[in-house]
Amino acid sequence: MDELSAVIGADRVNLTFFFGPRYLAPIRYLVLFFRTIIVLWKRKPEVVYAQNPAVFCPLTCLIYCTLRKKKLIIDHHAVWSTKTLTRGLLGKAIKSLEKFASSRAFANTTAHATWTKDLIKMGAKRVLTIYDFVETANRARDEGLRSKYSSGRRFIVLAPHGGHPLERLESEVQAAKSLESSSVMLLFSGPMGKLWRRIGSMILPENVRYIGFLELDEYRNLEASIDIGMSITDEPFTLSHSLLEFAANKIPVVSSKQTVVQELFGDSVLYVGSSDPARIAASLQRLISDQILRQEYIRRITEKQDELRLKRKTAEKELRDLILS
Repeated sequence: MDELSAVIGADRVNLTFFFGPRYLAPIRYLVLFFRTIIVLWKRKPEVVYAQNPAVFCPLTCLIYCTLRKKKLIIDHHAVWSTKTLTRGLLGKAIKSLEKFASSRAFANTTAHATWTKDLIKMGAKRVLTIYDFVETANRARDEGLRSKYSSGRRFIVLAPHGGHPLERLESEVQAAKSLESSSVMLLFSGPMGKLWRRIGSMILPENVRYIGFLELDEYRNLEASIDIGMSITDEPFTLSHSLLEFAANKIPVVSSKQTVVQELFGDSVLYVGSSDPARIAASLQRLISDQILRQEYIRRITEKQDELRLKRKTAEKELRDLILS
């Protein structure tokens, strides 16, 4: 939303209360309802750009826009009912609320084509797909930083994590463990608060390191200095931001073979058919041992970055035109 609000020149308002614990959700959403209505009534915006999930934010904004006859655009960071709540009464209720809000909003935006198709089926109006994007990074390979995280002439593989339970951290570690430790160093990052149980359940081999959350500048420099990026997950709708960061740095990528990744990256990344450690290890070994193949994937990801830049510019123009229509 920071990026999208900048595209349209909007003020970014972030309201939160009792963030985190699910058992506090009823209190959280009730308080946020009143806070959101008060903020909107005071500011009197002509266009409101609200993010889903949670769907209660767009619903609240819909009340304001209906009463004041203003435009509501909903950005579906995810279609909540499809991503997490597909069964039971709660899932059906969430889907009904998403359908109600998206069909009555002036327009809707999504992060990838799968969400777009789902919303169109729900009867959503003016659905625009705006893929995530990271501009080309202008950072040089830092040999000093490489030596800080890995000794010798090993290939450095970076696997960022957000903490989703379907991210296959354990498979990545097992894959690295099966490879020659002198040839590969796997670095994985992510929030300790979400990963500590999983990290604690493993004995990390000598060629695997958990680097936590680095300072942003050091992390960006590290991204520009690695040899291979990796994203392995069984979550079907995740389009990891790290994939776009790797593309911006012209880093070859090993990724799970998900529809949402394939629709955006095509053949520019090396896909793994499953999260089986042996398959992951085989894909890593292919890139490590074959310089020609590695250069080919660098060429492909570089071309894909140029293509993504054009897609993003087109989508941004369509969004601005939509608001002015």
